Amino acid sequence: MASLKGRYTGLNLSPTLELLDPLNPVRRQMALWLLPLGSLLAGAAYWASRPGGLDPVDRIFLPPMALGFLAFAALLWRFPTSARWVIPGAHALIALYLLSTLTYQLLFKPNPLGLSPAAYWVPFFYFSSYLFFPAKRAARLALLYLLTLFPVALLGLMRNPFQPVHWNALTQFFGANLAYVGLLYLLVRLKEGYMEAQLDAYTDFLTGLRNRRYLELILERELFRLQRYGRPLSLVLLDLDGFKAVNDLHGHEVGDRVLQALAQRLEAHLRRSDRAVRLGGEEFAVVLPETELPQALRLAERLRREVALLKVPPVEGLSASFGVAQAGPTDTPLTLLRRADEAMYRAKRKGKNRVEAAPK
Repeated sequence: MASLKGRYTGLNLSPTLELLDPLNPVRRQMALWLLPLGSLLAGAAYWASRPGGLDPVDRIFLPPMALGFLAFAALLWRFPTSARWVIPGAHALIALYLLSTLTYQLLFKPNPLGLSPAAYWVPFFYFSSYLFFPAKRAARLALLYLLTLFPVALLGLMRNPFQPVHWNALTQFFGANLAYVGLLYLLVRLKEGYMEAQLDAYTDFLTGLRNRRYLELILERELFRLQRYGRPLSLVLLDLDGFKAVNDLHGHEVGDRVLQALAQRLEAHLRRSDRAVRLGGEEFAVVLPETELPQALRLAERLRREVALLKVPPVEGLSASFGVAQAGPTDTPLTLLRRADEAMYRAKRKGKNRVEAAPK
């Protein structure tokens, strides 16, 4: 991913990469299935082990895991934004349980069969890391977890002389898990290559901003959030006034520098969650999630003043006309764009270098 950051220096790419991540739309849905399943499995393991007696780790961990996973699922279903801490919390609980049970059997009570059935679940930690976390963090988590298990096994060797069955089990375990981590790393590299190709497809070559194709994608997602959760959304369209004269008088090279300077100015005055887009020519858009019309109008006015202060020699004096629309529950990407576009052209007709709002 370093190559991506190097090619688009200075631009905030995190929202773009998050959107283009193919796993991003399904993470919450997967967690809503896996958490109740984990609760059921933990409860079944606790019930099945009771006749033969539970080891201390299972006695401590299994009941809280069964109840905790259900509570996590309920929170995630009721409050979708809680995924940012619910999923890591459940993941950490699984990791702690697996580490504790393997430590117990390696250091205190070696399993006569080599390793307990809990060892079967360690690969799940690796691949669930890949499912629920950014790719590089997932690879680091998997490697760190495996490296943590090595000293535990060495301490177990010094504390309890292992039998051949234990040596065989540990050799198979670490060999298989090294293979899993290697496969995870390969998946990470494939995912990064996919995202780089996707980013190229959604990036305007001249300015480094997102392009119209990306705008359609992000508007669909944000309008879904508005319709599903009632979250506000506003759209700003702006068009440079008299840009054709810049190209005619100074040439397209100067015109390109004007567009690049404007793109940098837009990015400098937006929040991390906002998206600046070049629609084509001298027309740009700004997507403003979690923003109602009054705040969007204030931002548009601030951007209008910034455009007026922009200096790109030999061009003297730049201005832009702005149209602002707040999305409604019945809006589609096309209708929202049309309303903002009509407001922008109304600003043009009223003398340019001004901000106009679309009626709600």
